[in-house]
Amino acid sequence: MERRRQAKRKKKRGMKYIPYDYEAAYGKQLEDLHEWFIKNMLSYRKKTIYALKEIRAGEQFEVEIYPQFKSMDEVPPEGRSVKKDNTRAQRNLNDKNARKYVERLINRNFGNNDIWITLTLDDWHLPEDGDMDAATKIIQKWIRRVNYRRRKLGLENARYVYVIEYDPYAKIRWHYHVVMDGEMDMDTVEGCWRQSSRNEVRRLQKDENGLSGLANYIVKEKHRLKSERRWNSSKGNLVDPDIRVVHSKQPEKGKGCYKKIEKFVNTMVRDQDSIPEQMRLWYPEYDFTNADVYYNDFNGMFYIHARMRKRRSQEHDERAAGKRRRKT
Repeated sequence: MERRRQAKRKKKRGMKYIPYDYEAAYGKQLEDLHEWFIKNMLSYRKKTIYALKEIRAGEQFEVEIYPQFKSMDEVPPEGRSVKKDNTRAQRNLNDKNARKYVERLINRNFGNNDIWITLTLDDWHLPEDGDMDAATKIIQKWIRRVNYRRRKLGLENARYVYVIEYDPYAKIRWHYHVVMDGEMDMDTVEGCWRQSSRNEVRRLQKDENGLSGLANYIVKEKHRLKSERRWNSSKGNLVDPDIRVVHSKQPEKGKGCYKKIEKFVNTMVRDQDSIPEQMRLWYPEYDFTNADVYYNDFNGMFYIHARMRKRRSQEHDERAAGKRRRKT
C-alpha cells in the first residue's frame, strides 16, 4: 500500500503540462455570457487541472487561475502559440505578455525615491524615420554618460527600464520614457542628455496601484512593426517579479484542508462577487483591487485574473500624508 502511494506521488511529480497562451485562449469576458450558458458549461465541461499563479511585484500582487493540459489538441486554437518566456531578452512590445512583464519589473524594482524621465530630440538629432537601431544607439550613449558620472560620484551603475516611443504620424515622432533609480540628482541626470532641452524629469509617486499606471502609459499598445525592439533594461541589478504556481489551496490562509484549485473555480464563476472574499481569505495581507473572469466555448473552461495591493498600515498612511502636506 505504501509502495503504491509512493509510486503515485512520484508519477504526480513527473507530470508535465504544456505551455500555452492562456490569456489568448480565454479572451471572452464572462459578463457577456448568459447565466444559462454558464450553468451548462460548468455541468458538461471536461474535468481538468487548474493552476493558480501568484505574481508578486513590489506592493502589487496578481493571481492568475487557468487550466493546464498535456496535449496541445486540448487547448483552444487561439492559445496554441507557445507562451514565450518574458525575460529581458524579449523586447517586442507588440506582445501583451511582454508589456505585462515590463509593468511588473517596474513595480518590483522602483519606488517613490526614483525618477521618471521623458527625453526628446531636437531637429538636429532626429534619427531617420523608422530607424530603431539609430534611436537605440542614442539612448544607450546617454546611459553610458550617466554611468560615467555616477562612477565619478562613487555610485553603482544605474538601474533603469526605458521604452522608445515612435509614431511617424505624430508631431513629436521620437521620444524616450525612462524609469531610473534616484541615487544621482535629477539635474545631473538630465544634464547628460545633449540632444534637446525640452525634457521632463520628476520623482515617481505611487498610487493605489503602485506604479502600474505609469508602466501602462509608457508601454501602451501602439502601431509597431512585428519585430521592433522597443524596450530595454539594465542588466544584473534588477530583480524579477516573484512567481509561484500551485495546484491546491486551503479555503482560508492557514485553516482547513487543502483543496484542488478547480474546486474553487466553480464558485468563482457562478458568483463573481465571491472572488474578492476568497482573495481576502487567501491573502489577508493584501487589499483587493479588481478581478475578471474569461472563458472559451471550445472547451467550456475559464481563466480568472485578480489584482491586489499590499496593505499599508495606518501609521504609514499618516506619515505619507504628513510628507505631502509639508511639500505643499
